[in-house]
Amino acid sequence: MKRAGNIYEKITQKENIRKAILSASKGKKRRTTVKDVIDNMDFYVCKIHNMLINKTYKPSPYSKLLIHDGTRKKERIIFKPKFYPDQIVHWALMNNIQPLLEKGMYDYTCASIPDRGIHYGAKHLKKILVADKKNTKYALKLDIKKFYPSIDKEIMKRKFRRIIKDRDTLDLIDLIVDSSEGGLPIRKLYFTMVC
Repeated sequence: MKRAGNIYEKITQKENIRKAILSASKGKKRRTTVKDVIDNMDFYVCKIHNMLINKTYKPSPYSKLLIHDGTRKKERIIFKPKFYPDQIVHWALMNNIQPLLEKGMYDYTCASIPDRGIHYGAKHLKKILVADKKNTKYALKLDIKKFYPSIDKEIMKRKFRRIIKDRDTLDLIDLIVDSSEGGLPIRKLYFTMVC
């Protein structure tokens, strides 16, 4: 696979930052902090643009939330980045690297990928089961305990280097990946970068 370059220039474009603000604000437009950014969009687009161009962006500390997820009410600690500037910068980055990441994913990777949710997975599973001549009767459902916190950041960063050769983009990814203590934080509402 050929490594991609010249990504940072696209990340820092004002139109990409504007798009990132709109994406990050979905479902949150009534919050005061979000409303302020949207109401003063040009000002905040310029501020983030300057942060990225001058490389002065520093991730803010995450807010930690304890939630009880799913039918079993599994306890999870969710790490929530600040809307401004963190979520916006994350979206500006993902707008440009997500297509690169998706190229290397298995077709049936479904979780937290746009247009590949539970219905996408169920549709393909039904197709497989209809064509199953052996009449499969069993399925294994499993969960890897503490998966995200156990991810080795150095291995993950090496995987990014296999597909991206743009030094500035890699520096931004490293900055975000290293902004949490141990492993990767589970993020609320949008997916943490996947390799």
